[in-house]
Amino acid sequence: MANEQSGRLVRLLNLLPYVSRHQDKTLMEIARDLNMDVAEVRDDLDRLHLSGVGRGPGEMFDLAHTWRGVTVLDDQGLNAPLRLKPTEAHALLLLLESLETLPGLVNVDAVRSAADKIRAVTNTAGVTDVDQIVANTPVAATIAAAIAEGRKLQLRYYSATSDQLTQRTVSPIAVLQRDEQTYLRALEGDTQKTFRFDRIREIEVSEEAVDERAVHAAADVDEPFAFDDGNVAHFKVRGDALWMAEYWELELELTPDEADQPPEWVDATLRYGSDDWLARFCLAHADRLRLVAPEDLAVKVRERACRAADALR
Repeated sequence: MANEQSGRLVRLLNLLPYVSRHQDKTLMEIARDLNMDVAEVRDDLDRLHLSGVGRGPGEMFDLAHTWRGVTVLDDQGLNAPLRLKPTEAHALLLLLESLETLPGLVNVDAVRSAADKIRAVTNTAGVTDVDQIVANTPVAATIAAAIAEGRKLQLRYYSATSDQLTQRTVSPIAVLQRDEQTYLRALEGDTQKTFRFDRIREIEVSEEAVDERAVHAAADVDEPFAFDDGNVAHFKVRGDALWMAEYWELELELTPDEADQPPEWVDATLRYGSDDWLARFCLAHADRLRLVAPEDLAVKVRERACRAADALR
């Protein structure tokens, strides 16, 4: 318990100076940069608000946060981070390693000592690199073994698109990172597909050799889901539900004047891969958004909503 409280205190004291310097970042961007969950960031900001060294005026932190960002009114002078972000730690380590190769220009012993200290903590929670997290999971280890041995994988996978558990046999291509999630890109039949690590229920290496096409296939790191040429849905989103953009890749069409006081309905777009998934998404959030296009799918969603309402009468 003491270690948990100490760890949270360090996290809080690291969060405040970061948001003070990056008040234009959303909660999702802050969570990504500090290797935290959005819920953790929100809870920590709530805890920081009006806490401090005392209870009187001028003795407490003062801040406010929304889905758009954080406004820090009083940081009580706490404006220096206690820990480095992962990218900062590895960038600093890279610089120190380059300085080690320049004897005579710097104190090499001091540079090596600093580099060793950074290497010693790069596996701790403060500066963990995403690749180190992935490498320690059983799923990742099994996938790595299959790729190294040139074998297919057998998966029991939960598909959010169809809301079903299915058995798959795939030829692994690569492991990719996207928005704090880790994915397997693999060939199933003639189609490249993407499988999210946390939805893989069971996995084992098959005796069957990998499909030769997977060996020579290239996974698009920038667009692993192949949505560049995919379908785009157009919505009307309620002005008080714009927080949805923190959880789904909704592109809100807001003017600078509307950012502080959104209108009742805001236009938005979202790339999607399955009509079934989009229909379920719209029905699940029917009180917050309206599907405008594709028009034929919008009609089907309205019909399903009406049937559901009739069934409840």
